[in-house]
Amino acid sequence: MFFSQMIKSTGSRNTAAILGSFLATVALTIAITLLWPFGDLVEQVFAGGTFFFIFWAAVFYWAILATDGTKAWGRVFILLIPALVIDIISLAS
Repeated sequence: MFFSQMIKSTGSRNTAAILGSFLATVALTIAITLLWPFGDLVEQVFAGGTFFFIFWAAVFYWAILATDGTKAWGRVFILLIPALVIDIISLAS
């Protein structure tokens, strides 16, 4: 009961927006860096880093505009899980 109320709270939504969006953005940036088909390593890192702020702002606002914490975390995980899978597969091969 307490856990359910905690996850649905405004604090949880804010945590998802701040911390969750940062983690999702880092995972997306790594995925872009690993999958970028052009140039050498420096250009790949630059390409991944270029999109960092855009991703962070988009995920942050998408999470903060959710009606409760559950929806905010769901929105963050929609982006985080596939990005982590791409990162793991790319680093493993």
